[in-house]
Amino acid sequence: MMNDLIESLIHQFKKQRIIRGNIWDNFMFFCYNVLGANKDDKYKHTRASILNYMTQNKSQILVKLTRN
Repeated sequence: MMNDLIESLIHQFKKQRIIRGNIWDNFMFFCYNVLGANKDDKYKHTRASILNYMTQNKSQILVKLTRN
């Protein structure tokens, strides 16, 4: 389930035309915004656990981000 979410986020992130700078930092910021950064704190813990999972699996996600 988590892998499907991450795959979907990677797919949406790659749809952006311009990706500059550090791809990991840009991806994490993109995910933070997509997961409802500007909404109420009702899902704050869920968002934090997803971002924590992504940080723990950084190397695997970076491979997926950099491959075409």
